[in-house]
Amino acid sequence: MKTVPYLALITSSALLALPCFGAYTGTDNASASAYSGGWVDGSNGHITGPDAYGMWFLNADTADIIHETASVSSLSSNAPNLNTGGVSFRMMGKNGQEATAFRFIDDDGLSAGQTFSIDLAVNFRNGYKGIDLRGISDENIFNFNIGDDDYTVNGALTGNGSIGDSYSDNTLFHIVFEQVDVSGGNWTITRSGGVSDTASGTYAGIARSFKLYIGSTAGTDADALFFNNLATVPEPSQSALLFGIICIGILLRRRCK
Repeated sequence: MKTVPYLALITSSALLALPCFGAYTGTDNASASAYSGGWVDGSNGHITGPDAYGMWFLNADTADIIHETASVSSLSSNAPNLNTGGVSFRMMGKNGQEATAFRFIDDDGLSAGQTFSIDLAVNFRNGYKGIDLRGISDENIFNFNIGDDDYTVNGALTGNGSIGDSYSDNTLFHIVFEQVDVSGGNWTITRSGGVSDTASGTYAGIARSFKLYIGSTAGTDADALFFNNLATVPEPSQSALLFGIICIGILLRRRCK
C-alpha cells in the first residue's frame, strides 16, 4: 500500500485559514527615540521588537487636528498614570474635524495564544473618541467608543453595549485582545483610576491592525485622547510554530515538484 505523506493530509482550505507564522512581538510607547522630533505620519518607533508594528498612518495636522507626544497631566489635575519618560501619545479633533492614527500589528495578524494590549486615558466625553480593532481584510471586528456620556463596545461578537457610564476625570482603560484561534479571540477592558471595573467579551476573526480616532470635541485640554504602552506578547505558541514548520515543508515540497 502506498504511504501518504503527512503533509499531504493538510488540506488547502486549512492552509488558507491560518497564517504560517505568528506576529512579531515587541513594545512601543511615546518615549521611543523615533518620536523625539514629534509623532508624525510615517514614524515607526519601538522600545523592544523593532518589527512588531508597522509605521504610523496619521491624517494631516491642521489647526483642528493634532497628533503629538505630551504629558497626560494636561488632561486633568487628577490625571491617570500613563506617561513613559514624561510623555504619552495625544490626539485632538475639534470643530467638526477628526484626527485618526492607524497602525498594523502584523501583516498576518496575531496567532493563537498571542495578545495585543494598549492603554487609553480620557476625561471629558463630548464629541467622540476611541479605538477600532481590524481584521485580515481591514474590516472592523471591535470598537470601543467614548461619547454621549458613556463608554460602549460595538461590533464585537459578544459583550456589546455600555460597560458602565460612571464619570471620573481620572480614567484609564487597559485593553487586551487575546487571539484564541483563527475564528476569533477575547477582549478585556480594565478600568482604573477614579472608577475600577472590568468588562469582557469576544471578537470574530484575526486581529491585524488598529485605528485610534477623536472628533467633534470642543478642543479643550480635557477633551483629548491620550494613549500609550503598546505591547504584543508572547512569542508564537508551540502549535503556531509547528504550523509554521508545516507551511515551510509544504512550500518546499511544491517547489520541488
